[in-house]
Amino acid sequence: MSIKILVKIELTTGNNIILDEIIDLSFFITGLGVKYKIGTNFGGNISDVFSDILKNLKNNEVIFELTDDPMDINAENLFSGDCDISQGEEHIKLVYESLFSRMSRVQEFLENLLNNKKIKKLIVNVNALDTFDYQKFDKIEITVSEFTSKMVELFAQHNQMTPTVRIYFIK
Repeated sequence: MSIKILVKIELTTGNNIILDEIIDLSFFITGLGVKYKIGTNFGGNISDVFSDILKNLKNNEVIFELTDDPMDINAENLFSGDCDISQGEEHIKLVYESLFSRMSRVQEFLENLLNNKKIKKLIVNVNALDTFDYQKFDKIEITVSEFTSKMVELFAQHNQMTPTVRIYFIK
């Protein structure tokens, strides 16, 4: 199972955004990813399953994926629940950092992202493969400061499985 995290940004610049602005924003976001050890994919590097979404963006919207690291195409370690170490050696990779710690890193990444004056709105699709093909999923609206606690709560409600949720952030 692949865990995909798709982030959609609405920019304050209106409908006349130019490619140079998108590239500058992409470098800014990539820098945040490096700082918080989170991989990011933009443009043609986004998973093919999101190509229709990419093609249908408004002129003031940008999407990108969050991944485990620059070498990965998924977010399976970043967005997996806490595992019991007693489940075996293959699970140890997933428990080197707690869910709370991982979500705290993502929260700091998102806080810095939302502090950018060019960003008007931010939407994060967790388990994004299931949030775009009309399956049932939760939609929540929170402040970025609530992200870690809300994600830990959602993982607990889903038996430490990755929840399928679209999160609208209040700026």
